[in-house]
Amino acid sequence: MKNSHSLYGLIYGIIFALLLIAVLFAALMCRETSLKDEMIDTADAFDSGWHNSAGDTVDISKLRKAEGVTPYEEYSIFNTLPHDVHDAEVLYFRSKNIFYSVYIDGRLVYKPEVPESIFYNDSFGTRWNIVELSSEDGGKEIEIRFMTVYDSGRASVDNIYIGSSGGLILDTISEKLVAFITCVLILFVGVLLMVADIPINFRKQKNHELLYLGLFSVSVAIWCIVETNLFQLFFADSRLLQTVSCTSLMFLPVPIILYLDSVFGFRAKWLTKGICILSGIEFILCWTLHLLGIADIHQTLIMSHALILLSAVLMFYSIAKYLFKKRKARFGPSTVYLFLKGLGFYVFALTTMIDVFRYYSGDPTDAAMFVRIGVLVFIICFGVSSLETTIKAVKTGVQTKLVQRLAYMDGLTGVGNRTAFEERITALEKVKDERNVGIIMFDVNDLKYVNDHLGHHFGDDMLIKSADIICTSFEPLGAECFRIGGDEFAVLLGGDDLQKSYETGIEKFTEEVKLHNDMPEKHFRISIAHGFAVYSKELQSSKLIDIYQQADKKMYENKKEMKAVQSRPEEYYRDMIPAAGSAT
Repeated sequence: MKNSHSLYGLIYGIIFALLLIAVLFAALMCRETSLKDEMIDTADAFDSGWHNSAGDTVDISKLRKAEGVTPYEEYSIFNTLPHDVHDAEVLYFRSKNIFYSVYIDGRLVYKPEVPESIFYNDSFGTRWNIVELSSEDGGKEIEIRFMTVYDSGRASVDNIYIGSSGGLILDTISEKLVAFITCVLILFVGVLLMVADIPINFRKQKNHELLYLGLFSVSVAIWCIVETNLFQLFFADSRLLQTVSCTSLMFLPVPIILYLDSVFGFRAKWLTKGICILSGIEFILCWTLHLLGIADIHQTLIMSHALILLSAVLMFYSIAKYLFKKRKARFGPSTVYLFLKGLGFYVFALTTMIDVFRYYSGDPTDAAMFVRIGVLVFIICFGVSSLETTIKAVKTGVQTKLVQRLAYMDGLTGVGNRTAFEERITALEKVKDERNVGIIMFDVNDLKYVNDHLGHHFGDDMLIKSADIICTSFEPLGAECFRIGGDEFAVLLGGDDLQKSYETGIEKFTEEVKLHNDMPEKHFRISIAHGFAVYSKELQSSKLIDIYQQADKKMYENKKEMKAVQSRPEEYYRDMIPAAGSAT
């Protein structure tokens, strides 16, 4: 069978490899242009030739640094539209942190609406814009009047093209799609880690590593998704998105520090509490300044960046210290996993620092470019390094279940043992007034004789068959079966009409015993005495141990009755002993 499976796997692998080769070959041989390429083939970049009213060239990607530009004061830049503009074409561009309007030959052709709210930042944030053009606009002067908002921060116009609106939008989506999917993946992993934390922490010793890591991933993902600028194509309120982006950064330090403390531990116990308190103070202070109109969330980003950089430094320190302690450890899988986890942390910390530096240097490109890479590497490294912990947890879980099973299971028959029965009785004693409890006691007759004269292997078979008959008869009724002694079994019944359940079970039990004893080829007969007693709410003065003793007493009475009508084992097994002996 194993060889067949290997053959099937080999055939499947060959088919899959051939299909993959065929697809790659077809993709490489394809020379046709895609629909996106056809749609943007006529698009022309329009990012050069811009100048101010004095005729000086202006770098539109760094408007804040342009000469004469002052926050909240209007400034104009000019250019000349191409002569071959068509009616179906548009001026397409992305704006950052500016208020603006577009004029053609002094005529206002575009001015975005500015929604107002106490929760919004002062600027538009990042916004994609489409200005409709006509063939009459060819060769005319176009003017963008704008106001920058902040003394620091990026203020720009970029990704500026003239062409088909559909093609340009499709090109933007395709350009940002990988980054967007990466952010969604990080968000999904974060949510998954938070959900996975719930069942893990049902145990007494809580460990919220997964929760902290999940919160961190979700916070980073929200910020990165907004910073891809792809969401702005589908969500009209760019000001709200900027507020969400800035606020999400405030939530990063706390899960980072809590995770580091949980995994590596800080010798200075006040450090974790201090960072968390600082983060809380920062959140309250920033939003207070924002709501009072003193400084909006974007202007107070330096506080968030400072705490994030502090967390990154602590991350470097804690991992370096931990690795230094483990430097003499014997090389093995644990060392590799530890190295991967440290690598993931270091890459994330380094990429965070790079993006913070890019932000303050006025880099107009994607603000979360390197952080996305760092978080992705971090998650991959963490996932691989978690294999060791997962494997150990699975092994421990399997061993624990095995030990528990051995502790509460009868090794011969597979039913619950006396320990399990006593613990169940103790548990039922506490709730016995809320439910009826029935106890059936069983005793296997002739076991000692079979062991002594036919052999213990036949005695074991007799016990196994007896347990099977008892369980087959009563477990479908919701009963629990136990072997509580050498030849004694007990069944616990629950429900409303226990007498009816008992009668139904005994009827099935009698049929099973007869079915076995009527078999022509058998080495032993099944003869089992039984007794039944019920605890009901009317017997509040009684305990379950009393009911157990009543059932045991009735069982012995039934045993006497059976011995009075059955043939003695010496007579029943007289002709079977030689055959059994030769069989052994």
